[in-house]
Amino acid sequence: MHPIAKTVSALVYGGDIDQAERALVNVADEEGDRALARLIDELPPRDVVAILREHDSSKVSVISELISPQQFLAAISLEKAYKDRRHDALKGMINSVVFADEAKSDEFIEALGSTDSGLDALVDYFGDRHEEIEHFFRHGSYGLLEEGELELIVQSTADLDEGEPDDTQGGKIERLSEVRDGDWRELAWRLRCEHWDIFRVVLELLRVRLRTALRAPEVVPPKRGMLPAEDDDEDDVL
Repeated sequence: MHPIAKTVSALVYGGDIDQAERALVNVADEEGDRALARLIDELPPRDVVAILREHDSSKVSVISELISPQQFLAAISLEKAYKDRRHDALKGMINSVVFADEAKSDEFIEALGSTDSGLDALVDYFGDRHEEIEHFFRHGSYGLLEEGELELIVQSTADLDEGEPDDTQGGKIERLSEVRDGDWRELAWRLRCEHWDIFRVVLELLRVRLRTALRAPEVVPPKRGMLPAEDDDEDDVL
């Protein structure tokens, strides 16, 4: 193991994520990218996910440029433990790694689509864009569905079972400038047009999640000022 690995882990454990990332950058500066790539693979995934979560995804990160698909998947699998409902850090992590090098992006997409945890991460990534993704699946463009249409769509997967849409054959849908955003639009385009099998599973899981949410009983919060009924048995109060 590289001698700096323990230092990085100690810094992460102590909450000094910036210093941990600087230590990794120093390895690249002094020993080269190959040495850093090997070091990243040696780090515990919990350290890698902690550094990736804190990094500003709008800036280039040495980790996102040199991380291996296997280590990336291991880190992504641990991200759910942070219980981030908006999944902002997850989105930043995926964007910073998948779009760091277009020549290697397919490797990371295929890694995400190869395991349940990777697929769950993609579902979380697209969770708040489900309607636009359904529109893109049907029309090859981004937009919103008719009112109530999404609720009807999620009741079935028959349309997904029909196979890959004809317009994805031969790259008929161009990756227009507005799609090259290094964000959810571009990743959805890559999935639908270049990784149909993964896209199909992600869309099916998004439908299952929404269908489950629609069937869940509505929880009505108590009105302000209302207290629970008093128990008749005074001995039970304590």
